[in-house]
Amino acid sequence: MRAMYEIPKFIVDICKEFKANGYEAYVVGGALRDLLLGKESNDWDITTNALPEEMSRIFRGIIPYGDFGTMLLIRNGVKIEITPFRNDAPGRKPTYKMGGTIYTDLSRRDFTINSMAYDPIDDVFIDPYKGLEDLKNRIIRCTGSTRRIWEDPLRAIRAARFQAQLGFSIENSTYYALVAHKQELSTISKERIRDELNKLLLSPYARDGLYTLVITGLMEYIIPELMDGMGLEQIGSHVYDVLEHNLVACIMAPPVLHIRLAALLHDIGKPYTVFEDESGRHFYGHEYKSTEIASKVLRRLKYPNDIINKVLLLVKNHMFTYNHQSTLSAARRLVAKLGWDGVYDLIELRKADRMAGGAKVLLGKSLEKLIKDLEVIKNQENAFTVKDLKIDGNDLKARFGLKEGPIIGQVLKYLLEIVLDHPEKNRYGDLIMLAREYLKSKEGLQEKQSN
Repeated sequence: MRAMYEIPKFIVDICKEFKANGYEAYVVGGALRDLLLGKESNDWDITTNALPEEMSRIFRGIIPYGDFGTMLLIRNGVKIEITPFRNDAPGRKPTYKMGGTIYTDLSRRDFTINSMAYDPIDDVFIDPYKGLEDLKNRIIRCTGSTRRIWEDPLRAIRAARFQAQLGFSIENSTYYALVAHKQELSTISKERIRDELNKLLLSPYARDGLYTLVITGLMEYIIPELMDGMGLEQIGSHVYDVLEHNLVACIMAPPVLHIRLAALLHDIGKPYTVFEDESGRHFYGHEYKSTEIASKVLRRLKYPNDIINKVLLLVKNHMFTYNHQSTLSAARRLVAKLGWDGVYDLIELRKADRMAGGAKVLLGKSLEKLIKDLEVIKNQENAFTVKDLKIDGNDLKARFGLKEGPIIGQVLKYLLEIVLDHPEKNRYGDLIMLAREYLKSKEGLQEKQSN
């Protein structure tokens, strides 16, 4: 078996230790599949007939990890998941039972390409469901029966995810099963769905996986709001309806989670803002409706706040205007609003949006000018937030006798607006003079006399 020579020594040593104590041990799962595909892997899984308490007696530092009796062992900085054989009865969500043989364990796994096992000590390869053949033919097929999928409905998304990761085709009966029982996905936790969606979105063949989710109807149980864009044609150079435009923009975006999510959701509000007149079809203000819907989607799927905030900032601002007449102050204001990372993320989103809208070139003249202007202001001394100003709230209180309250924030915000247009005014003396003028306009506020 060729994989024998590519399995790391620390994995072989673990299997040897099991054998020395009278137990079986097999390499299974994604790592074995990757080895057979000639890929490197750090995602190692071992299955054994040893029970968790028996593993604890053999290995120092092994700990319980997740469900199904899985134990975690760390070797060479790599996490190895070790799971006892499963011996479940077939059926929907069976009660987990440890025991049985390697054959009963493999029979419970989702797809044939994941239902293989290898003993690196005795050089025994076990493949009762012809997973190796399906691997060679680039096919995703249920193990034994299409009922395998609906024993855990998350496997439906996993089928699309493996398609996205590997570029394989889904076998016809398996594909049919995705459609026939798609409603079962409503029983799965949002967190598990989110995790599978993330893996799919960041995969090299994400297009295939996304289209499978849409065509099978699984997307109706993941982001149903996206489906409202199906068949809604756009105007101008757009070659796709709203739904497919979102899908293609997502695929065109770089494989960074918050950028791909923003691309997938950036026009999700268009079906709710469609307006037609004699000049054609319009979607006025759709970026704000898209932001509102995207917020609901991301919170429903339990995304962390930092991802939510990044996505919403991009969706809300994806219709930004920048052209040959835009000044450096416009570039500074974009940085002030989004931060440096956010501005470049927004550029990536705009590029994906352009390509999904039928543009012939990745960068138009406006984007080229923005990128050049950003390089200019990057090499200047600029203030983009109130923290960058040469004075702060304490200076205002000391100089003008102000008390803690909203007025301090108002003054600093006003000063920042001036400095964004005139960065040379970010000097203490200039800012004090500008603050004095602002406060006088507010009436009744007197400057303290300084010594």
